[in-house]
Amino acid sequence: MIFMWPPLILIFLILSIVSINHFPLARARGQWCVVSPSCGHGHVDCIPIKPGGPCFEPDNLRSHVSFVINQYYQYNGKTEKSCYFSNTGIFVFKVPSYGDCEYNY
Repeated sequence: MIFMWPPLILIFLILSIVSINHFPLARARGQWCVVSPSCGHGHVDCIPIKPGGPCFEPDNLRSHVSFVINQYYQYNGKTEKSCYFSNTGIFVFKVPSYGDCEYNY
């Protein structure tokens, strides 16, 4: 004998499984996202922005993040989505390279 679930119970079970898998448990425990110490995940090389690297100076957040965002953008298909970063990335049309600091193209 084959057991058939009533449609409403089946829908309830499926929605329950989906919602359990998407509970924001991480927020309840506290979870944040910061740059990895290795900064190499996603094929982003952070060596140039580390002390002594060609893109370390100027030593400020905007300069370092711009370099990393550009690497991410270049590696991920140069799409609008890969430059979005919650509306903090922007497109520029002048080469941002300076001195020995070379931005990929």
